[in-house]
Amino acid sequence: MLSYRKSLPPLDTLVFFEAAMRHQNFTEAADELFVTQAAVSKRIRQLETWLGVDLFERSGRKLIPTEAGEYLAEKTGMTLDYLDQALRTVKIPSQPVVRIASVTALATFWLQPKLRSFALSDEACPFNLTSADELGDLLRPEHDLVILHGENRLPGWNAELLFEEEIVPVGTPAVVEEAGAFRQNDGQVLLNFARMAPNWTDWNVWIQRTGWSEFREWPVLNCASYNQTIGRALKGQGIALGALPLLQDELSSGDLVAMNSRTLSTGKGYYIAWPKARPMSDEAERLKNVLLGSS
Repeated sequence: MLSYRKSLPPLDTLVFFEAAMRHQNFTEAADELFVTQAAVSKRIRQLETWLGVDLFERSGRKLIPTEAGEYLAEKTGMTLDYLDQALRTVKIPSQPVVRIASVTALATFWLQPKLRSFALSDEACPFNLTSADELGDLLRPEHDLVILHGENRLPGWNAELLFEEEIVPVGTPAVVEEAGAFRQNDGQVLLNFARMAPNWTDWNVWIQRTGWSEFREWPVLNCASYNQTIGRALKGQGIALGALPLLQDELSSGDLVAMNSRTLSTGKGYYIAWPKARPMSDEAERLKNVLLGSS
């Protein structure tokens, strides 16, 4: 054991002290902890003896914290909160809810239909879905499964490839037919979005990497998000960049079609990841395997 561990008092005395400090009453602290008032008083005395200082001034049933008690209470409360958060993250509950996080575009177009099918199947289990685009919001330690865009380099996480990313201009059949006939600035617009990460491919990146420079002459309509570009494309309002695996339902139904142009393989992919720090629950394993089988 490391030497500084030996300098700690019995840890249960800190739990009893923190409860007594919040209630400033041994009886109320005892009720919270499901012990007797005498047990709380004994633990506090044990801690005070170990420290060599009084933590409370006793005045009848009212407890008045000393200066040392006030100082220790602040540190103890933060420490126990931090420890509780860490334990909740690592511990697998008896009836676990699978916490899954995904980049927004994939959650909207690919993942939610898969989750619906999973929820209606014999493999179903409770799950919570969070969508986000910031890497820090996705790779939170409490998430059981994370689906994100990029590369398989995630320290502290295992990852498997769902599918590689290919991007092609898409639109409704009428819009694509008209745009394909002219390939000029003929009134059609390019539906663009703000890049939230360096590995996102917008129209400027797509034109640069494919060499299809005539698109530079087309007017651009900047949208609030990638999802909005696809929404506008579905309404016949222009040409969007479609990630083919994400839009398989829209392309299969014919609501969107790909232009007869160069498909760009970005070298990136969509990965499903899970933390190395704790074992995966059976429920999370089932959901992971279903999603991998759907890719």
